[in-house]
Amino acid sequence: MFASFNPVRPLPLTLVTSNLFVQGTIQARVRRLTDVLREADADVLTLEDVKFIEIGSHRIVGNAVVGQVALSDVLMVHTTVNTEGTEELRTSKQPIKVLLMAPPFSIDGLVHLSYEADLAVSIRGLTERWIPVTGARYWAYGVAEEPVSVELLIVNHQKVHISVPRGTEWSPAAPPAGGSRPAPGGW
Repeated sequence: MFASFNPVRPLPLTLVTSNLFVQGTIQARVRRLTDVLREADADVLTLEDVKFIEIGSHRIVGNAVVGQVALSDVLMVHTTVNTEGTEELRTSKQPIKVLLMAPPFSIDGLVHLSYEADLAVSIRGLTERWIPVTGARYWAYGVAEEPVSVELLIVNHQKVHISVPRGTEWSPAAPPAGGSRPAPGGW
């Protein structure tokens, strides 16, 4: 409902499956990349000016005016343009360095977790279909894919395993007002 106040604008995306990079553009009214995925009222995402690129060989296996991608097959999504966040929607969260495994890809970056008494409780609180990872880097050496770094990577929670390294520092309480680091914009 509120998204209708925003003009439609093109948003270039890269969707990554276990076999393909799909590069194209969607027309969206929402300003945050996570909202694009959450607003998808179907199990597919329709893109324009689409290239389907084989992972490993980088061979273009499809080049289309319009294409659809099954969201259930998508491991992760990112864009090459900045997306806008809304300050008033942000809650204080703690950035934690993680390693995510979404075969054949490995991903490292920061997942922003709510403050809880225990790290495991906070991880269990990740219930959304899409997990934002900031300062992300992903690679798949087994299929000859060198690391790609992006400011924001949205990962399909149903396709990923999360690993928090031993020795990770955890704070059970948010810092006093004014002392917290706001989450980066764009999700």
